[in-house]
Parts: sequence; C-alpha cells; structure tokens
Amino acid sequence: MYIFSRNRSFTKIATIIILVFTCHTSFCQSRYNPSVLFPALPLLPAGNEYRTATGEPGPAYWQNQSDYVIDVTLDDQQNLIKGIVTITYTNNSPRPLSSLWLQLDQNVYKQNSRGILSGLFQYKNPDEQVKDGGFEIEEVKLTDNSNIAYDVYDTRMKLSLSEPLKKGQQLTFRVKYNYLFPVNYKNADFQVNRTDIMPSKNGNIYAVAQWYPRMCVLDDVEGWNTLPYLGNGEFYLDFGNFQVNITLPSSYLVEASGDLMNPEEVLTPVQLKRWQSAKESSGPVFIRSAKEVLDASSRPAKPTCTWKFRMDRTRDFAWTASKSFIWEVLNFRIGDGKPVTGSSLYPVESEKRNSWSRSSEYIRFTLQHFSQKWFPYPFNKAVNVASNLDGMEYPGMVFCSAKDTGNMYWAVVNHELGHTWFPMVVGSNERKYAWMDEGFNLFIDNIATREFNKAEFAGYAEIDMPVAALFADTILPILTRPDAIPGNQVYPIQYQKVAYLLALLRNEILGTDRFDHAFRKYIRDWAYKHPTPWDFFRSMNASTGEDLTWFWKSMFIENFRLDQRIAKVETTAKNKTLITIENIDRAAMPLVIDITYTNGLHEKRSFPVEIWENGASYTFAANKDDLVSKVLIDPDQVYPDVNRGNNIYDLKR
Repeated sequence: MYIFSRNRSFTKIATIIILVFTCHTSFCQSRYNPSVLFPALPLLPAGNEYRTATGEPGPAYWQNQSDYVIDVTLDDQQNLIKGIVTITYTNNSPRPLSSLWLQLDQNVYKQNSRGILSGLFQYKNPDEQVKDGGFEIEEVKLTDNSNIAYDVYDTRMKLSLSEPLKKGQQLTFRVKYNYLFPVNYKNADFQVNRTDIMPSKNGNIYAVAQWYPRMCVLDDVEGWNTLPYLGNGEFYLDFGNFQVNITLPSSYLVEASGDLMNPEEVLTPVQLKRWQSAKESSGPVFIRSAKEVLDASSRPAKPTCTWKFRMDRTRDFAWTASKSFIWEVLNFRIGDGKPVTGSSLYPVESEKRNSWSRSSEYIRFTLQHFSQKWFPYPFNKAVNVASNLDGMEYPGMVFCSAKDTGNMYWAVVNHELGHTWFPMVVGSNERKYAWMDEGFNLFIDNIATREFNKAEFAGYAEIDMPVAALFADTILPILTRPDAIPGNQVYPIQYQKVAYLLALLRNEILGTDRFDHAFRKYIRDWAYKHPTPWDFFRSMNASTGEDLTWFWKSMFIENFRLDQRIAKVETTAKNKTLITIENIDRAAMPLVIDITYTNGLHEKRSFPVEIWENGASYTFAANKDDLVSKVLIDPDQVYPDVNRGNNIYDLKR
C-alpha cells in the first residue's frame, strides 16, 4: 500500500511532529547507557531447528500450504459477488489440527465490526445506520457434501473438524458465499478501500480484492495467526496454487493476478490476434485502444464470458473488470531471460502523457531493475490497473490511482510493483510487522528512482520531513503493531523511518557492497517463506559479520534518539588539540568529525560505534599541531542527530 498517496498532507504532519518534539537531555547530563546497546547477553532470541541463529530457515522449518479453486460471478446490476471457493489445505506442521481458521476480510464492513468500532474503518456519518456489509456464508462442506461446523468471529471463521488433520494430510472443503461491494452503502466513506468500484465515463471499474475466504497462517512462532482485520495491519497468508474462473457479462474486459488460460474464449478474433502478436513485439500493443472502447464489436457477441486464470506459488489473488478499459500490453525480458508481460488497463480519462500512457515503461523498468538488483521477478505478468484505490498491491497485480500524474504516478506504480519482493516473495507478517514490507519496499524504491531514466524523478525528497521528526517523543517504535500506530504516524514510521535507516545502514555503516550482498541473501533465504523481525536482524548480522545489536535496539525496537555534542576543545602544553565528544541521548552511531585549522587546512576523522562501548564521552587528539579554528560533527548530516546546534565548535564565537 502507498499510504502517502492516500493522505498527501504529511508535510503538515511533520510540522506538527517537530513542534511537539522537545529534547529532554540536560546540557550537562547524559542519558546514554552503553550496557543497553552493547549487552553481554544476546538481545535476539536463540536460534532453533526451525529458525537458525544465523537468520536462515532451519532444517525443521515448515509451513502449511493452501490451494484454491474459485468459481465466482459478478452481478453488475446489484454489484454482488457470488462465489464458491474450494480449498485444499495441507498440514505440514508437527502436530495434528482439530480446527482450522480462515480470514473473512469483507466482514470489516459490518456495522459493528471491530474495524469500524476501533475507528480505522469509518463511516461519513457514524450516527447513521447503514446496511450491513461483509460476507454471507451460505454453506461450508467437505467434498463428500457433509457439513463442517463453523463459527464466525468478526473477520475470522473457525472450522471445527470431526477428525484431527494429521501431519502430512490434506483436507479439501468448499465455502459458498456472497457479498455486496462496500460502495453500495449509503453515505459510507471508509478510510481504507481495498475492494471498490470507481465510476468512469464509459463504465464502472471494479477492483476486486480480499474477495474470498482465505486461510489464516499457522506458523512455528505464534501458532494460528488470527488477529482481526482492522485496516492498518494488512495480510499474512500461506503460499499455494490458484485456479480462478470469473463469469460476468461479456461486455467486460477482465484482468487478474494469474495467467489467462482461455484467451480464445474471451477475446474477439481481432483481440486474440493482437494478444498473440504482442508476444513477439518489442513495443506496446493495444488489445483494445481508446477508439474501440465504445465499439460493441470489441467484445464477443454472447451474454457472458468466463475468464479462466491460473497462478502457482502465490499468497493471494486479485482481479479487475470494466467496460471502460483501454488495454495495453508490453512483453519484455528480465535479467535471467525470462519473458514477462506488462498489462495496463485504464479508462480514456487517464490516457495522459505523463500518467497512464507511461504505464508500460514504468512496469518494464521496475521489474527489470528489481530483478537484476535483488531477486528475479517470479510471475509471468504484472498488471497495473487504474482505480480509486490510490495504491494497493497483490501478487502479479497492482491498483493505482486513475488520477495520478508526474512524480506521484511514477512513485505509486514503482512502489506497488516493488511489493512483489516484499511481501509477495518474502512473505512477512504484515498484520504485525508492516514495516517489513512497506519500509523495505520504500527503501528499494528510492534506489530505483535514482536510476530511472537518468534520474528523472530523483529531485523529489525521499524523506519529506526533517529527519529529527522521525525520532520525536511522540513517535512510536518501528516494532509496533500497525493497528496500534496513530494514523498520522503510519507513513513516517512504517515507510520513511525504515527506508531512511536501511539507507543509513547501507551507505554509511556497512557500505553498499556489503549491505547488498546481505540483503540479497536474506531475500533468497526467505523467498516463499515467513520471516520474523528476528530472522531479518540475525540474517544481516551473520552475513555482514557485525553485531548490530546497538542498531536494531535503538532504531527499530526502541525509539532512541541520537545527540552527539562537542563538549570540549582544548590545547595541551605540547600544542596538541584534544577534542571531547559526548553522547548525551540514548542512541549511538559512528562518529564523523571535520576539523578546520587556522591555516585553512581540513582534517576529516571517522570513528566506529565501538567508541561508545565504554561510556558517554570520547576524547581524541587532532593529527596536526596547528591551532584548530572549527570542529564540526557529521559535516554531511547523514546521521539522525536531533540537535545540530551543539555539533559545532567555532573559535570565532
């Protein structure tokens, strides 16, 4: 999700944050305690047979698999989804299971859902009673047509099994359900819209996501992950295979996460020819152009079409449908030679020079760049859909704002497609650790932006607030559950602070080659698996050969602040200048000093973070015997020092 595009007033938020920020550090007294950042006992939990101390999956690591066959219809008169999802669940865990848990995300739209009552999903007029939304569960049955006992608790459903599902066994069951799109609700205005309808000049655009009952994850860390869906915490899902059949009026064009299996049944002969020729073309091919949108012959002359899709080794599936779509495809290859199709669907209103007309260009660059830099793109296509979801990601498919242009359009497309790597490949728990996909993604986005089209959009600030604001007293630690983070802190904490810190670790503390090697190994090790924050921390420690406890503790687990201060500059009898630096807040960082002598010469000194292991004060001698005229801490201002006013000594003052 790209939350900046959902609320674009973060500069104002940053101003508010910086106003409430006050440094509680006394000028003479340090709050720094080295034993907190450099403990003898390990900060991270011990490794085990499931998750090793080196940050890799262990020899006994396991995860369950959820495979789906879904038959769904769209009633565009009632805006109603009706479906039957058949789930084959494989228990790879060490223990037999007497019950299974599923997510029912659409239930967040019920009047008294926890999401609405907690204020994360809100109605325009909270006093007005509106029609209940959410899933209507019609039946839950085994393959022999016998019933399964089930209970629904808000956005979760518990299935009670008559016989335990043993290790290595599979269970296949089906759920028949329906739901109305949330847009049907009178005067409803939800903060988070991840399944929605956008009106356009030539017809509605359906963004269909979180649209079927999905298995909760059972893991070795927390057992069943059954946190309710409230809004900020997104998804934690099993990997599996999908077969999806979508039936709706033939006037609609449909695209989805997976590969289209029956183009000859759902495309016109002209479109099918274009579809096939696009595979050999080096440039974009329009399956349907803007001029053809209102042409009835651009769709098959039959009442309905069933679009059949397949996708393997994925954690989710989304789709879109509209009569209004221009449909553009571009075939290209990523670094390992694999062919990929970029598919762009948008209404004529969005066909603007610096907007959706560049969709294919952005898809190609993003997938090629991230594939070469971090990990090969895993799917056969990437779909970019114009909608009123300002930015939301699903495997192989993203929804971006139909209205965005310029830098904002680039940023959202690049970001949403970047989610392929986090969390679609590295399947972290977004319900608890959103920063492991949002922040990691923004970090790689920023690198991509600097390299795109001769840095076309690099002039836009990566951090659109003072860095000190990211460490204000009011800011919660990064390692905070997403639903517990106030709305005005979600973007600063989960996105910008994490991206800033990873860039700091890469560019200043470890170096780019060392960091990149470690980051790539983390991605490879946890591809299609479920890492925790501890796995990431341990992986980076092991790959770089560094004990980064001080960094994880101060920057991620806590909201510690850095305040390095020039305490004293004195000349000895032997004409040596001694400089004393104090660490007066709770964080520590390497120390970089620029010294200017009265003769105009400069000396730059760098010291490792270990200088702070023994205490809050560090004294060193300037290398030259000449008189020192100025001393400056962190001359390039790369570290997050919250008080730059005490970073300078000037003889003239």
